[in-house]
Amino acid sequence: MTASNKYLASPSDFLAPFSLSFTKASGDAEFLEFKDVDFVQTFNPNGSAEGLPRYYAIFDINNFLIGPTPDTGYAVELHYYYRPASLTAGSDSGTTWLSENAPTAMLYGALLEAYVYMKGEQDVMALYQQLFAQGLQGLKQFGESKEVTDQYRTGMLIRPKQ
Repeated sequence: MTASNKYLASPSDFLAPFSLSFTKASGDAEFLEFKDVDFVQTFNPNGSAEGLPRYYAIFDINNFLIGPTPDTGYAVELHYYYRPASLTAGSDSGTTWLSENAPTAMLYGALLEAYVYMKGEQDVMALYQQLFAQGLQGLKQFGESKEVTDQYRTGMLIRPKQ
């Protein structure tokens, strides 16, 4: 954060925040509360009023809004969910987020698409469809365990097993 600037740039692969903290002059970390942008603008209607930051919000795709406006420069630490790289981005290393976390969904999705193109037999296509749906269900469960809440204040969300 920079002094007199109520905006903080977000990373290019930013998807959703987990937590945002800054280091005070004393060396202690201070966590900001995630709020709606309307709340932060109402809390600090005069953007030139400066002080110790308390809240942050997603202002637009490239920036967070900080309230109140930082009175001095602060080092920040952002923990966030990120947008995985494209499937083609792993061509150098041979791996991507999807290839490491959803190999079943990728395999049966590709087989299903290929079998549709080849106009294959319906029973095999139904099997590929079923296995692809199971792979997607596993990926969905993996993704839903990643809630966009602040565990520091609300605690870990525990879902019952089904």
